[in-house]
Amino acid sequence: MVCSLFAEKPESIEKINITQESKVLIYTNLFWAPCNEAKTLLQSRGIDYTTKLVTFSKKSVNEMAKRTGGKTSIPQIFVDDKYFGGLLELKEYYKKKS
Repeated sequence: MVCSLFAEKPESIEKINITQESKVLIYTNLFWAPCNEAKTLLQSRGIDYTTKLVTFSKKSVNEMAKRTGGKTSIPQIFVDDKYFGGLLELKEYYKKKS
């Protein structure tokens, strides 16, 4: 179990602005529709991102869980090294930007 005292807290989506200059990291899995949807949504907005595959890496899963306060669902998204959330938060963010 990850101690939430040391876990990153998600930033309010109102406090994060995803731009083409943003450094976006997505913890992702192979062939997982929600991960592909998040990547497609970012691509459609012209946002570059890097991925960290957790499919075969217990180390990456543990790192992700530590950074997200124990969340192991994917995708998990970080913007400019701040914890943003997952696909639902990304969809909500772009819905509010429309």
